[in-house]
Amino acid sequence: MKNSKILFALFILLSIALSSNGAEKGYQKILGKWDFSAPNAPQPYDSGVLTLKETDQKLGAEFTIQGQAMTVPKIEFEAETLTLYFTVENTPITLKFKIKDGLLDGSTETPNGTITVTAKPSKK
Repeated sequence: MKNSKILFALFILLSIALSSNGAEKGYQKILGKWDFSAPNAPQPYDSGVLTLKETDQKLGAEFTIQGQAMTVPKIEFEAETLTLYFTVENTPITLKFKIKDGLLDGSTETPNGTITVTAKPSKK
């Protein structure tokens, strides 16, 4: 009887671990390089590449603008929404993307107003 309780408890723990691991990996569909465009952003921030990758079993991101890479220090992915937190020229930026028809569609508020950002999978 005691063994069956232990086995049952292990089964429950394993089920929880597997289901939570699957939930965390929901971002795998957006991994890769994305060409982004922000027409209202000042140059050179109006276009570049956003690389989304898995590092140490966590989602990581990096912008490449005119050959210069900038790591995104904080990232959240939940309910088909990708949120990136970073700083540009001493200004904190929160960029929220929604996944829509295989594209990333987002915006951010800046001191100069709202900037719309779109990204599509890179063909390079």
